[in-house]
Amino acid sequence: MDEKRAISKRPDLGNIFIGIAIVLGIILLTNIFLASSISREIKKSAQALQEKSMPAKIELTLIKNSKCPDCFDISPAVDYVNSLNANITRQAELQFDSAQAKELIGRYGIEKIPVIVITGQIEKISAEGMEKKENALLIASNPPYTNALTGEIEGRVILYHLKDMSCKKCSNLTPLISQIKLAGVGIYDEKEIDSGSAEGRGLSSKYKIGFAPAIILSEDAAVYEIVQQAWPGIGTKESDGSYVMRVPNPPFVNLTTGKLRGLVNVVYLADKGCAECYDVSQHKEILSSSFGLKPEKEETLDISDARGKELLSKYNITKVPAVILSDEISVYPGAPALKEFFSVEKDGYYVFRNQVVGAYKDLSANKVVQLQQAGQ
Repeated sequence: MDEKRAISKRPDLGNIFIGIAIVLGIILLTNIFLASSISREIKKSAQALQEKSMPAKIELTLIKNSKCPDCFDISPAVDYVNSLNANITRQAELQFDSAQAKELIGRYGIEKIPVIVITGQIEKISAEGMEKKENALLIASNPPYTNALTGEIEGRVILYHLKDMSCKKCSNLTPLISQIKLAGVGIYDEKEIDSGSAEGRGLSSKYKIGFAPAIILSEDAAVYEIVQQAWPGIGTKESDGSYVMRVPNPPFVNLTTGKLRGLVNVVYLADKGCAECYDVSQHKEILSSSFGLKPEKEETLDISDARGKELLSKYNITKVPAVILSDEISVYPGAPALKEFFSVEKDGYYVFRNQVVGAYKDLSANKVVQLQQAGQ
């Protein structure tokens, strides 16, 4: 009897094996399910990555005005779009005054022609320089361009170069004009006008210009951002929209007096007995590069020369090397900045007094002073 009870309490091995099999089956099914889910996610990610890497299918429409040959050339932007991993499935070119172009202009609020309209998978190629309008990307043009609403061409700038044709020593504004063109300003017409002619006198009177050479830009310059940003540094915008140069570039002719201004004489004063002193000719490079000075006459003197001694006494110069600039330096735009290093004497001459680097001779103490080099 006891033996039967003991046997009945023994585990049913069959049931145990069945239970283990069930658990293993659940684990197996779970693993299969998880593996299948992971596989699906990996497949979805791979498909998404593949889809993303595939070229964007887009349609491209170029709207232009064939009657404006000097309008901004926007066609290179098509190559730019191609470089963005795009597959242009359709490309069309429309004249801005056609019915189809007008429909696009109205739909997307287009203001400037030429313009490129891109539709399709635009989310794949959106980039800097593109403006999103509803279901399209727009690549607008720089000036000159055609006003899409009025049909007027904007950005055709007329440049008036007012100059004294008889002045051989006047400054040359050609480099400045070249910089204006390189900045992207579309000079449609360039006119050289003698300041002594009737037209020249009329311009100088109308805009109250007191010197020549000078530059005037027509009102179309207003559409150029670079003009809006940079012009206030050299001139004014007039009530008629014209941009007039107000900062003279010496040498120039004073149109009121007829006098040539800005011919500067320079004296470099050195001490040949000071071997440690810096080379006074260094001032020449600084005056040229930083202030645009092209001296009319240059002279290098030693403090032991009679003329050198005379200048030391006249201007009470106690530190050498030194530089002396004639009074015509005052008409240079950078003259106020010179006052940090130069004194302005009673006769209008500028005398260098503030040595900041290198070695110089202190004549009052009869010793060489070594200043700390820049960057040390």
